Amino acid sequence: MAPLRSKEMSQEMYHRVYRLIKRNVNPHTIAATLNLPLRTILGVINRVERGDPIDSSSENQNHSGQENENQEFLDIYFYPKTRYAILDLVGVLSNTSIDKLRAELEKAQVSSWKAVAIRMSDVTAISETAAKVLLESKERFTMLGRYLGILDPAAKIEPSLVEFGIEPAVPVFGTESAFEDAAFTKRGKAFTRRGGSQGT
Repeated sequence: MAPLRSKEMSQEMYHRVYRLIKRNVNPHTIAATLNLPLRTILGVINRVERGDPIDSSSENQNHSGQENENQEFLDIYFYPKTRYAILDLVGVLSNTSIDKLRAELEKAQVSSWKAVAIRMSDVTAISETAAKVLLESKERFTMLGRYLGILDPAAKIEPSLVEFGIEPAVPVFGTESAFEDAAFTKRGKAFTRRGGSQGT
C-alpha cells in the first residue's frame, strides 16, 4: 500500500487517527467520526502496524532531524474516575511540550481529585527536562496531601524512568486497581508493568 502523503491528510489529522487506533476504535467508526475514506484509515493502520514514522513519506523528509521533530507531538486527556482521575499522555514528553505538560499537571494539582494517575502506555520518549517537571509535580502533590503515580508506562520508556530518577521517586503501577489501592490505603506498594493484579 502506498505511503500516506501530507497532501492527503494533515499532520494534525493523522495524529487524531493515530490516537483512535491506539484506543482500538473500530476503523469504520474512525472513518465515520473524522469523515475520512475507510481506505485512508486502513492505510494509516497499516503504517502503524509496520512501525512507520508519524510524518509523511520519506521523500518529504530530510536527514537533519526533521523527522524526529515532527514526531514530537503530545496530547493529554483528563479522565475522571469515581475516586481518582487519570491524565492520559499520548506522544513524546519532549522539551517542546514542557509548557503543555506543566499546565495540565498544575490544573490537576488544584482539582478536587485527591489522587491522579499519569497513564504513560502511549508515551514513546521522555526528555530529561520533562522528567524534572514530573518530579516537581510529585513534590507539589505530596505537599498538598495529594497522591500522584504513573500508570502502565510503555516498555520503551521504562529505562528513562530509572535514568532520570522518576522511578522510584514517583510510584509506578501496572493496573488502575493497584494504583487505587496504594492511593487510598496508604499502604499499597507500587507495581511495575510485570506485577500486580489485573485492574479495571
